Amino acid sequence: MIWIVEDDPKIAMLIEMTVKKAGHEALRLPDAGALDRQLLRGGDLPDLMLLDLMLRAKSGFTVMKEWKERPATRDIPVIILSARSAEHDKVTGLELGAEDYVTKPFGVRELQARIMTALRRKPAPAREIAVGEIRLFPETREVYVGGRRVDLTQKEFELLLCLAKSAGQTVTRGTLMREVWGYASEDDPSRTVDSHVKTLRLKLGDSVSEPRYVATIRGTGYRLIAGERA
Repeated sequence: MIWIVEDDPKIAMLIEMTVKKAGHEALRLPDAGALDRQLLRGGDLPDLMLLDLMLRAKSGFTVMKEWKERPATRDIPVIILSARSAEHDKVTGLELGAEDYVTKPFGVRELQARIMTALRRKPAPAREIAVGEIRLFPETREVYVGGRRVDLTQKEFELLLCLAKSAGQTVTRGTLMREVWGYASEDDPSRTVDSHVKTLRLKLGDSVSEPRYVATIRGTGYRLIAGERA
């Protein structure tokens, strides 16, 4: 089941059709109030929520914050769907815990691919992966940096895991788009990879100018630093 929180009836109907064509059940909720009432009713929670930002009475950012603070829903992934394409909006959404950020207008196949990737649960390849001060536990999706636990979203964890598998080597943006987001194309016009790396760095306590963990390889991609200087 996928919940759709969208106040534009025509867009909500289009999203619902897209979700159903992908083989999922859908529930349309016109605003944050309807979402709150649905939660109060109890019953089954969704596998994924598609969330608009510009809602009546309560913004999507507020909904996102409350969703991640609530124990029952904090682990349910959220994809933000919004006409707001500014970088600071994307970064804010990702920092609040969104798994993905899709700008309107979007293609049907694009949205279906994003949904499929958000719902995908990859098998754990190892019990622990250690790279310098960073320790990843794929089975529990836990991350520790220098003994400090770091809470990551699903996409941030998968991004770090992908980099960790090739620690010390450059991973191109195209590879990250394929491995983490499931795209065949190497193009990233919405700068999804860069936005997620930015929030990942913030949570790791890393610096762009003097990186200890994630180094930027200009014009190519990123490298997880494996004990060497960037």
